[in-house]
Amino acid sequence: MDALIDVEKFDIQKFAESLVKDGREGVKWERKKLEWILEEEKKRDKNKSDAA
Repeated sequence: MDALIDVEKFDIQKFAESLVKDGREGVKWERKKLEWILEEEKKRDKNKSDAA
């Protein structure tokens, strides 16, 4: 099996930093989605209580 990474030129520090950055960005968007879901649930609950 051939190596797909040029080990001599590969910068593990940059790679790790990019993983951290991407992970933080992913977490940020997941939190935002959860906030939107909670807001929608609150709107639905409010509409149900207003209708009753």
